[in-house]
Amino acid sequence: MKAELLESTELYKGFFRLVRLVLRYPRFDGRITPAVTLEVLERGDAAAVLLYDPQADALGLIRQFRPGPFLRGESGWCTEIVAGSCGAQSDHRAVAMRETMEETGWTPYDLRLIHSFYLSPSGSGERIHLYLGLFDSTSPSEAGGGLEQENEDIQPMVVSFATVLAWFEAHTFNSAIAILAMQWLMANRERLRQEG
Repeated sequence: MKAELLESTELYKGFFRLVRLVLRYPRFDGRITPAVTLEVLERGDAAAVLLYDPQADALGLIRQFRPGPFLRGESGWCTEIVAGSCGAQSDHRAVAMRETMEETGWTPYDLRLIHSFYLSPSGSGERIHLYLGLFDSTSPSEAGGGLEQENEDIQPMVVSFATVLAWFEAHTFNSAIAILAMQWLMANRERLRQEG
């Protein structure tokens, strides 16, 4: 089953791109759809890192302002995991390491791909490459806090798994990437702690 692109128009280009697509695609009953117009928010790929210290059973999280929740009437301050746009960089692992250093100041001693996925494939082409970053939460953060030239003001913090679990159950997290990462950690935590 392959879709046929009839037209592609760039409606906006800034930090994001908004593209209007006109296409047809095969239906499950064998017929072809009429021309369908869809709009897609294109941001490219991003790398995200779930920082976990299996020895201390603690996570490295960040807190920063986000305009999306603010626009919806919330405070805008979000507790999240490390994440950043890959831009033109195709080495997602390198982006994951760079973003971890920039945002937290920690360097993971092991970085493993958990999964790659689309956040909202019906309206966005953004693909997330989610990594597990094993780190020593007792080592001091080198710098972190984000990049001044990007107007980032990021607060790195070490939080026990028990506290993160309580926050999760209290619906504190509002970022889909953080929620997916926490669910993965809940399913794999014991194995990671046994591995040391």
